[in-house]
Amino acid sequence: METISILLAAGFSAPKGYPVGNTLNESLTKLDTSEISFSPDGRLTVSIDGKKPDFGYKTSYEVEFEFCLELIKHYNKKKGNFDYEEFYDYLLEEAVNDKEAESLATGYIKDKDYSQIIFALRNIYNQLVAHFLKDGIGANWYDNEPYQIGNTYTGYTGFLKYLKHIGETKIVNIHTLNHDLFFESLNKTDFLSGELCDGFEELGSQYYGTLSTDNRSYNCRLQHYTGNYSKKYRLFKLHGSLDYCVYYRNEGISLVAENYIKSRYGIGVSNILKEVKDKNGILSYERCFVNYHADFLTGTTSKIKRYEEPLLYNKLFDIFKANLKNADKLIIVGYGAKDSEVNKMIVDNFDFKNKKTFIVDPYAGDTVEKFAKEINAKIIKKQLESLALTDFD
Repeated sequence: METISILLAAGFSAPKGYPVGNTLNESLTKLDTSEISFSPDGRLTVSIDGKKPDFGYKTSYEVEFEFCLELIKHYNKKKGNFDYEEFYDYLLEEAVNDKEAESLATGYIKDKDYSQIIFALRNIYNQLVAHFLKDGIGANWYDNEPYQIGNTYTGYTGFLKYLKHIGETKIVNIHTLNHDLFFESLNKTDFLSGELCDGFEELGSQYYGTLSTDNRSYNCRLQHYTGNYSKKYRLFKLHGSLDYCVYYRNEGISLVAENYIKSRYGIGVSNILKEVKDKNGILSYERCFVNYHADFLTGTTSKIKRYEEPLLYNKLFDIFKANLKNADKLIIVGYGAKDSEVNKMIVDNFDFKNKKTFIVDPYAGDTVEKFAKEINAKIIKKQLESLALTDFD
């Protein structure tokens, strides 16, 4: 079958109420310690009553959280502005040599040296970013929503009608740079009708997560990455997802990354198990203790370095490039064209001289306009709700 490639970015989720970059930047710079805490096992926690969780003492992770907020203020003042992805690059590459930041850390360091606390902040900061990835009503999981019947979806009707139309005759490869779970929720609509797959499967999985509810615990089978894409709508989350984590197996004193797993609501990523057999063939569960947060890519330069990781991201980007080469049409939605490596992949692999390219962006700025000229793309300055089938002719 013929294929169409679609690339989605932050602007796609914006009509659902998800924050775009500037909104996320503002939320992080205004964050304080009044509501958020970190549990003794390192997980971000927020009480359902809106009050700050109290564990009876200040955990080491809470201290690191406080210093992270101090470092955000320092970075904002030093740079003159705050960008949440550039700050992550700073954490990985510059902060350890920042003498001003080191002096600020004096009151936060007890049993760790400065380089150790900077390394620890990665887990804290990633959880803070994930905390703000919610839609307009504060939701970020959608597996409890009913199937939606009908031919409208507020904010997205025109685009979804187009997806349904092209899905009747073509394979639709949807590549997204977003971490949120919104697009997956569209599988339970009459537009996609359960025909969405993402390379993860539950059948045959040896991986489980512990679900605790009402003082009870259950081990629930989780999906693992198989790379099997068999349906007509195929989703590739190039920058990871809020429900992705890595299972690390034990090999002596070492931990080896084995496979990517999808967690479930109420399980998180800290309680992942694998069903294993000992030398006598007796089944048991092996626990992975090293995950604190979901695995998604952030940063400007640091995330590009992870594009070559063989366990998942290198596979996804190889598929992305192959899909671009084979696509009869390319549609880009809500993308600011600021990822230099993604731009290069598009330029090098899609035949934009002989095939049609479209960029959907009602507020296209100079960067998008420049990229559109480079790939000979038509810019459609319309909202996703009001798109028509003829816009992509």
